[in-house]
Amino acid sequence: MIEENGRVIAVDGTQVWIETVRRSGCSGCSARSGCGQGLLSKIKDGTRSHIRMHTELKLQVGDEVVLGLPEQAFIRSSFLAYGLPLLFLIVAVVLADKALGLDEPWVILAALLGLAAGFGLVKLLSGLASHRRDFQPVIVRTIASVTTD
Repeated sequence: MIEENGRVIAVDGTQVWIETVRRSGCSGCSARSGCGQGLLSKIKDGTRSHIRMHTELKLQVGDEVVLGLPEQAFIRSSFLAYGLPLLFLIVAVVLADKALGLDEPWVILAALLGLAAGFGLVKLLSGLASHRRDFQPVIVRTIASVTTD
């Protein structure tokens, strides 16, 4: 389970809005001085994301929680986002070059069309997968709870 800390920023019945801040891993990396990601993390501290989730937990604004996402969902999403467009590009190039014997400008055009088709399929499949429960993050536990008097 891949975990990320978050803070509840709004509650509406069983729906909660959780804010997470993505931090760079550069503080623990030995290559931080020669890395472009390390330079970018010095310029911008973190990127805030807001996630709306359904929960039966009694949470309040300000509560700190741990969100979890199964590793399998992360791996499948990564392949979907990166691997599928690349696979379509390669198939389009092989078809245009080897199967059809087209000249180089047409092979390049086929590569771009294959890449675009791959991204289009990613958009379609990600829209369908966004409603599947196994691709949704879950609240694993509460770290700190705000108490009201």
